[in-house]
Amino acid sequence: MKFLSGLESTHIFGTGKDVLELTRHTELFEDDLKLANKCGLDEMRYSIPWHRVERVPGTYDWTWIDAALQHMRELGIKPMLDPLHHTSFPQWLEGGFANKNFPEMYLRFCTAIAERYPWATDYTVINEPFVTTWFCGHEGTWYPRYRGDQAFVPMLMNVVKAIVDVSRMLVSANPDVRLVHIEAAEKHRALDHESRGHAEFHNNIRFLIQDMVLGRVGEDHALYGYLTGNGAHAEDLAAFRELPARIDCLGLDYYSHCELEWSREGRIYPNQTPEGLVPTAVEYAERYRLPVMLTETNIRGFVSDRISWLKFMVEQCNEIEKKVGELGLTFEGFCWYPFIDSTDWCSLVTKANGCIDPQGIIWLDSDYRRNESELSELFASLANGTATASDLPAYKFQAPLDDHLAAFGGMMEHWKWREPFASAAGAN
Repeated sequence: MKFLSGLESTHIFGTGKDVLELTRHTELFEDDLKLANKCGLDEMRYSIPWHRVERVPGTYDWTWIDAALQHMRELGIKPMLDPLHHTSFPQWLEGGFANKNFPEMYLRFCTAIAERYPWATDYTVINEPFVTTWFCGHEGTWYPRYRGDQAFVPMLMNVVKAIVDVSRMLVSANPDVRLVHIEAAEKHRALDHESRGHAEFHNNIRFLIQDMVLGRVGEDHALYGYLTGNGAHAEDLAAFRELPARIDCLGLDYYSHCELEWSREGRIYPNQTPEGLVPTAVEYAERYRLPVMLTETNIRGFVSDRISWLKFMVEQCNEIEKKVGELGLTFEGFCWYPFIDSTDWCSLVTKANGCIDPQGIIWLDSDYRRNESELSELFASLANGTATASDLPAYKFQAPLDDHLAAFGGMMEHWKWREPFASAAGAN
């Protein structure tokens, strides 16, 4: 199994800052990439931050990203380029994804990337496009903070058009391009009769962007009426069917909150009956007959907590590799994300406070200094092929994870648990 990681980069829209700057990666990228190399990583998810490169429309400043990508090449680390991570569109793009010119502007930017870095073959065209569009256009969480289906669907159509146009451009520009479509691996469960319709709708809509990109949304699609009833035009959906894009690998992001349970009172959390990633990953593989990989996972907690979650997720991926292999498909790799702690997910990256999120392989202290630990040593052993999941220790989860993950215990009952060790890497 191949192991990789990445750097969180989200533009905290309206603040002029992003997580790259707040974690000091923009100034310490050489040190961070050397640490990644030390951990045995030869591939990383890596952002080309649109909001930084094109601060003025049509004018590109490649200085920082040139240096970072050159250093990656010198270290032998292959980038999986990520030009649009959540709300990382430029400040001048009024309305963000809702701007009628968004697909054209983004295609222009990605064409410039492909021309400047023709040696780069791996791309994530838009990171987690469904989740991001839902937060921007339905829930009012991220800019432009629209709410409701009639705002969401037109924005969704814009996002899909951008993905299709950019994907087709990349395939035309480079026959060796590899398109990794990354999305949250959600699974919805109804815990009572009243919630069944809600869970069914969300279990359908989690597939919608992939279905549209691949030209699979016709009148027989479960959500065709939902789309056309909320602003999508039949001729635009037909255009996606006639000129679909390509997906080479499905990247699945899995966290403990990706399994959502519903009752008549609303969402139930912590989960009561989690299943883990295995059945959901197999479901995606069977639906699309494509290779899959784990493109994000982490747990917010102490280093000992993260070690135990790493053990669990490697076990999960070993099982996925076996099951998708039985389907004649491949499991492409395991990505713990982010490599260093990120910041400000405590506010869903709506405030640029520099609040450290204890999630990384490398942990940050209060001065944002990089710290190695048993976790980074174990991750390096996995990446170098000198350890397997069975070699990783199982530390008892500390509060609040001991409560939040209690229902996962049945999937971990074969472990020999240890008491957690004292650590300065606290859960903020």
